[in-house]
Amino acid sequence: MASRKITIPLVVAGALVAIYAVLYAAGSWIGAPDARQLYRVCIDGDWPDEDDARQRSDACSQALQTRRLRPDEVALARLTRGVARTMLGNIVASNEDYLEALKHYDGTIDPAHPDSLDILRRAIAEHGLGQTDRALADYDDAIRRDPKNHAAYLQRGILLATRARNFRRAIGDFNRALELEPRNFHALIARGEAWSQLGEFGPALSDLDQAIKLAPTHPHALIVRGLVHAREGKPQLALQDYDAALKITDREPFALMSRAALNAADGNYGPAIRDLDASLAINDTNALAFYNRGVARFALGDHATAIADYDAALKLDGDMGLAHLNRCLTRVLSGTAGKDDVAGCDTALKLMPLSLDVRETRGFAFLKLREPSKALAEYETVLAIDANRAQALYGRGLAECRLARDADCRKDKAAALALDPGVEQQFKRYGID
Repeated sequence: MASRKITIPLVVAGALVAIYAVLYAAGSWIGAPDARQLYRVCIDGDWPDEDDARQRSDACSQALQTRRLRPDEVALARLTRGVARTMLGNIVASNEDYLEALKHYDGTIDPAHPDSLDILRRAIAEHGLGQTDRALADYDDAIRRDPKNHAAYLQRGILLATRARNFRRAIGDFNRALELEPRNFHALIARGEAWSQLGEFGPALSDLDQAIKLAPTHPHALIVRGLVHAREGKPQLALQDYDAALKITDREPFALMSRAALNAADGNYGPAIRDLDASLAINDTNALAFYNRGVARFALGDHATAIADYDAALKLDGDMGLAHLNRCLTRVLSGTAGKDDVAGCDTALKLMPLSLDVRETRGFAFLKLREPSKALAEYETVLAIDANRAQALYGRGLAECRLARDADCRKDKAAALALDPGVEQQFKRYGID
């Protein structure tokens, strides 16, 4: 049903996608002093994060343009730029960097005498490219060869949390990273996020509080703590954290997007859209931000701009099932749905086959398209799994009415209204009764 899919998800994109480690270039420098300075800005310190990704990406690009780097230095600069571009949301360009870095490390690592640091760097490239199994194997190998490399534990933990969703094992890696480097606030943020994914909000907030104390000018810990507060049902505390992050830097796109989510959940769509506009002005490659703005615009009845936002989201991420679903729904409601648009509802089901929300929304769309038999099939699938969904019951009742099954129609409508007295209006507002 429509209303079930017009909520903006409480998501902090990138909460655990940053890859952190210490990078040091090996070997002597060949080149002019200005090129050397650019290279050091590019690769020195931790991997790029939200705070310095733009600066580091630009420095890497300028260093590479000097054409004075050795092959190993080119690989490291491109790997670093790949991480920076990932943080900036430029996935296509980051993948090019990761691929070039991976070619170098694949070609230079000696299987008989591999260097643990090169193995680690190759794992980072594989991680960035989504080659989870290869990356995990290389992280394992790097740790075997250097059991005190805190960066390898941290990065393996991030991979386990974000790709494998193995939060318990990830926490074990974060624990080891913190044993080796107790003041590593990146590891604390990552562990806090992992705890929250398990519903363990106490240890999650403890880690994030400590991270904020260690790095009070770093907005990422505040953003993740805001996400945790949102997950535990404390939106006001979440808003305070997002606001605090934006006081540190008013150009923090994830804080803007997350604050927008909370405002939209309260029906404050105007402020939500303003925050999403600002977030997209900073990073226009974030599919979720386009999707969220489409949801907010849909809620205000602005169907044309909502469809444009769903189109933009799908250009960036063609596998975003909710964007396919909502674009299909919005075109149906606006009376502009063609065959290809209705097929978007089918695509959503292929991408999210277990989602009852998708089934309900498809049923609603079929009712609007005057195809009651198809609507009935969708609602019956939902109710076979959960018999107490008011929207599905009422929708089935409407489909039964249109199929002249009057007794069933009255029974399902009455059952739906007993569960949710407002369910009838949710259909009538879109012209379905």
